[in-house]
Amino acid sequence: MKNCIECGKQLTKDEIAINKKLISKNTKEFLCLDCLSRYLDTDREILEDKIVQFKEEGCTLFQ
Repeated sequence: MKNCIECGKQLTKDEIAINKKLISKNTKEFLCLDCLSRYLDTDREILEDKIVQFKEEGCTLFQ
């Protein structure tokens, strides 16, 4: 398992996938949803909605 580079929290597969989708497919460092929302200056709920959206669209990062 991977941990958030900012706070150390253990990450879920969806958190890793959203980092790859929004930051870079090649990233090796990941942020949890809370830290990623701060980094992107958005709300955590928006990221959670995006995860659902990408899953519904069939994005292979979220499988």
